[in-house]
Parts: sequence; structure tokens; C-alpha cells
Amino acid sequence: MGSLNISRRRGVSLVYMVVVFTVMFGFASLAVDWGRVQLAKSQLQQAADAAARFGASGLENGSAAALANALAVGSQNSVDGSPLVLDPNNDVAIGTWDATAHTFTPLPTGSQSSANAVQVTAHCIAARNTAIQLYFAQIFGMSSCDINATSVATITYGMDQTFSDPATSNPYLAGEPPGTEASLNNPHNSPDYAGTPSNPLQSPVQVSGIPIVPGSALTFDSVQGGANNFSSSTLYTPDGNTGWIVDDYDGAELGKSDVFAPINAVMGVFLGPNDPATDGIPVPPTLDFSTDDERNFQTLQPQLKQVFFIGDGRRDDGSVQSFVVPPGATRFYLATMDGYQWNNNVGGYNVTVHQVGTVTLVK
Repeated sequence: MGSLNISRRRGVSLVYMVVVFTVMFGFASLAVDWGRVQLAKSQLQQAADAAARFGASGLENGSAAALANALAVGSQNSVDGSPLVLDPNNDVAIGTWDATAHTFTPLPTGSQSSANAVQVTAHCIAARNTAIQLYFAQIFGMSSCDINATSVATITYGMDQTFSDPATSNPYLAGEPPGTEASLNNPHNSPDYAGTPSNPLQSPVQVSGIPIVPGSALTFDSVQGGANNFSSSTLYTPDGNTGWIVDDYDGAELGKSDVFAPINAVMGVFLGPNDPATDGIPVPPTLDFSTDDERNFQTLQPQLKQVFFIGDGRRDDGSVQSFVVPPGATRFYLATMDGYQWNNNVGGYNVTVHQVGTVTLVK
């Protein structure tokens, strides 16, 4: 009789243990799903913050640029292993931020010139087939979980100026005194000359009225016009003739680097306070912008005296390209691309240069 009771107690204990372990396993499994959802929420918020910040930075270049910026950065962020997809019509709003009331007010399309903020509302939801999938919670009838995140970023606008960039602007004459020659060894034996403010000849255009601060960034837009290295009716866009890649016939000149880029493209170069030909700073490496991928950068960090491609200042997706001012820079010049003899080029561009303002995440 006693052994029978002991067997019954052992049987009951085994049942209890099975029940307890089942419950514990259930809680542990739910904890895995819960942890996955919490991680996805954190990723979604980070993605929304990044999209709002970069969207706000594009406001200096217009509302279309702000939208393109937000969408581009959104897709560069992953949530639960998949790129975030933002609906341009519903998830990104351009508007104004009231710092006193701590409120965001969206502005309708066509009335966004006074905007100072971008709001991004990101969703991973079942209605879009992007909800976070649950595995163990399916036992209780829950197959997915919707998550949402909202972020607002504002911008304090920096300075901007518009400049005329003639097709005759030779980047190698940047910072050189009048009379300096460049492109000496060209096949036509017709060198270019640095001029004066009243008669610039082939000197490139120095950007004035905008502080050149190392570590800050410049952006470019409203790049209009056209240029050609021949006296021809065909004028190429700011990205230049992408079917004809050239570098400087003489290589590095007057302290500046060589560069490979489409002929007739808008170019730039940062300089320090001294004559780059005699300042003792080594000539930097050659940059190569031969392919679309090499021109489709988001951010470029050129070195001092390194000639670089600007084009229309946009990536293929319409987002704004950012150009970081290098250490030691005090001056910036706009120019165009050619292989030699800039003096017979025709046309030119108008370029608006922006000093990127201060972007702040406010919500």
C-alpha cells in the first residue's frame, strides 16, 4: 500500500514537472518574440530619426530634395533584416516646427518654401505586409506585431549664394596670381592664364560670402546652363558629357591633383590661405569619377587641393550630395572639366552653393 502511494506521488510530480516546464518554455519562447519586437522597434526609431535628419538637411535645396533625402536614407536602414520602405505620399511630411508649442504642422505641396522641419512616420504593419513576424506567439493566435515610429527634425538655415561658373574656368588656376599659366603642354600650344577680378580670363570662380569651415559641409543646387569644349550648338548638362571621360593633359598642375571626370562637368577644389603651387603641401591623390557609381556618392570628403566632381549635386535618386570641407581649407573654387585648353570652351553654369545649416532632432 505504501509503495503504491509513493508511485502515485511520483506520477503526480512528473505531471507537475511537465506542466511547469511547458509553461516555462512558453514564457521563454514569448520572451524571444518580445525581444525581437523590441529590437525592431529600436531599429525603426533609429531609421525614422536618420530619415528625418537627412530630410531636414535637404530643405536648403527645396522640398523635393528634402523628400528625396528622407526616402533615400530610409531605404538605407534595415528593420528586422529588411530595408525600411517609406511611402512618399503618407510617411514623409514637410512643414514647420513650433518650438514653443512643441508641435509640427505639415504644409501643402506648393506652399513649403517656409518649411523648417521634416516629419517621418515609419511603419512596419500588417497592412503593408511589413509587420514583425512572430513565431512562438502563434501558439496563442498571434502571427505578427505592428510597430510604428515618428521623428521630427528641424534645420536652422545656413548661408547660400549663387555664382556664375564659365566653361572656361580652369581648376588648376585656382588661387594663382594673375599671369600664371596652366595647360602649358596642350597639343594646340594655347595655354590658359589666370586673370583678375575684372578680367578673370581662365581663372575659376572663388566662392565668397559663405564661410569655408573645415568639418562643415556644402551642397549645390539650381545648377543651370550648359557647356561644351567645342564651339558647338550642343551644350552638356552639369554632369558633363558622361560618354567622354578625361583627365588633365599635364596631370597634376600647380599643386592640385589630377582627376578623371566627364568633360564639361561642374568641378570644385578647396584651398588653404597660401599659393597652392608653393605652399609645401604634397599633391593629393587623383580622384576617379569615370563611372556612374563613382559619381553617385552620398558624401564626398575631398582633400585640400584635390580636384573633384560636383555635377548637378544630386545622386541618381534625387537626394542631395554633401561635400565636406577638408582640414586647412579657407577657400573654395568652382570650375569645369576639360583635358586641356579651357580658353576655347563655350557656355557655363549658374550654381547655388549652400552652407549646410544646423539640423536638430526635436521629436
